Amino acid sequence: MSLSEQEQRALREIEQSLLAEDPKFGASVSGGQSFPGSGAGGLTLRGIALAVVGLLMLIGGVALSAQSLWFIALSVVGFLVMFGAGVWMLRGGGSGPRVGKPAGVKSKPSRAASRGSSMEENFRRRFEGQ
Repeated sequence: MSLSEQEQRALREIEQSLLAEDPKFGASVSGGQSFPGSGAGGLTLRGIALAVVGLLMLIGGVALSAQSLWFIALSVVGFLVMFGAGVWMLRGGGSGPRVGKPAGVKSKPSRAASRGSSMEENFRRRFEGQ
């Protein structure tokens, strides 16, 4: 179910006010939502490919372990590759380009930020009155 235009606008205003209030937090979470291959966290195409290769090594090693005990080592290496790919994807997946302003640049509060604070005040008044 998709959001209405009013809900999308409200979410955008909340996001903009959050970014205006805490730019350091905004910079840390702004790039983590893209898929695939962004390199700024989350799932990347390379990480998924590496995990699939590790899974194939693990399954192949288990399936062929009856023929030779060396295939058990292939299974262990496959598990380590899968685990490493998962950790790599969770920790950031490489160094991609950063989106946004440089760390030392301060931004002026925008109209949306002031409108977001008035929305917050309206919200507080609504619940304090009850």
